[in-house]
Amino acid sequence: MTQDHKETRDRLAQQGLRVLQAQQDFVAQTALLALEAQMAWLDLWARPVLLASADFRASQDRQARTARLVRRGIPESLARQGLRVL
Repeated sequence: MTQDHKETRDRLAQQGLRVLQAQQDFVAQTALLALEAQMAWLDLWARPVLLASADFRASQDRQARTARLVRRGIPESLARQGLRVL
């Protein structure tokens, strides 16, 4: 085998390795992009549910507090205002 053929073969092998590395990088970046897209979709879907759940829980807590104050003899209109009774 001549020197030119060997150099050509080595150059093609190096190019093949660079192509393989670029392909692996592309696959990794594609996988990360897909994961980020799924996380963004989940965040868009789940955040309103979580916020609604927190709002509902806060509403229930306010209603329970109002009921406790009314049982203690505080007028309901004052109990709903969220005032602190000492």
